[in-house]
Amino acid sequence: MVAANAPVRTFVPRELDASDFSKLEPLYRSLLDRQIRSAAELDRWLADLSELSAVVDEFGSRKYIDKSCHTDDKQIEAAYMNFVENVEPKIKPIFFELQKKFLSSPFRDELHGQRFDMLAKKWRVDVELYRDDNVPIETQITKTVTEYDKICGEMMVNFQGRDYTLQQMQKFIERPDRPLRQEAWELIAKRRLQDREKIEDLFEQLLPMREKVAKNAGLSDYRAYVWKAYKRFDYTPEDCLKFADSIARVCVPLMKELDQERRGDLGLPKLRPWDLTVDPKNRPPLQPFADSEVDNFIDKTKAIQDSVHLHERRRVAARCGGFIARRRPRLSSHRRLRYRATGFSALGADGILRSGQHVDGTARCRSL
Repeated sequence: MVAANAPVRTFVPRELDASDFSKLEPLYRSLLDRQIRSAAELDRWLADLSELSAVVDEFGSRKYIDKSCHTDDKQIEAAYMNFVENVEPKIKPIFFELQKKFLSSPFRDELHGQRFDMLAKKWRVDVELYRDDNVPIETQITKTVTEYDKICGEMMVNFQGRDYTLQQMQKFIERPDRPLRQEAWELIAKRRLQDREKIEDLFEQLLPMREKVAKNAGLSDYRAYVWKAYKRFDYTPEDCLKFADSIARVCVPLMKELDQERRGDLGLPKLRPWDLTVDPKNRPPLQPFADSEVDNFIDKTKAIQDSVHLHERRRVAARCGGFIARRRPRLSSHRRLRYRATGFSALGADGILRSGQHVDGTARCRSL
């Protein structure tokens, strides 16, 4: 489920086919060629660009959601890859020129307000990082990550005579029955190890591509690149390393104490990986809703939250874990559509439900 309160369009035709770049290009070109003679005209120009970006990004986001929930559907994958290969790469160089047009406008300083200042700050970074040579590399990176999602979405195990996804297996690791927990955990681990070489091969493909993107942009490594690309203005990598040291100094000893307390509560000589999520008092796990009540859970969640995308059940060939598809990226400091969708597995497990609430809360904070 996604937000339905989309604003009225004033620049982009309602029937625009965002899967066809030839339909999009005239709109981008018209913005690039438009004469701007005042601050008011620049503000109008930004509003039109924001509307166009929102429409295109929402289209791409929906294709991403479809792909994430149906990693085994060739038609859905083809539609997503069409956007990745034939739409986004052609938009990027034009959008780069549009960003430069805004930053070089003599009327930019006449637009007052924090949103315009932040927009200019973010776009300066985008312009600084952009390289034509990186566009095809970024496309290949996206294709490689999509292949990883497919591999994970296909992971299944047979347990006690039934087929389960790895996410569905998590409920068994919360059971008080320790031998059952161990059997379930080891089965999950063995299934993941079956695709170890495939996944490691994908990572080995990603690593040099990411390094090349950074080098092309004149940066020392990919961390330095992605730090700027993600607009981490308020803290540095060194701050994160200091934070990690603080966690090691303060939190890790506390976790060791809690683990020892858990070991004692469970009456075990030693904790194993399958002992870490079971209730420490060995009580049955909480079950927010039964497997037969998934539809009721979804309906009630939709009634409470105005924009949450739920897997209606944990289906085979859906990407693992939760995700956020937030589409307000390029003009995030200007007005217009704020599109947000979140996805998680509705499995009736307390931990997964709380993780889903966390994912949606994160998406909501990012949309403010």
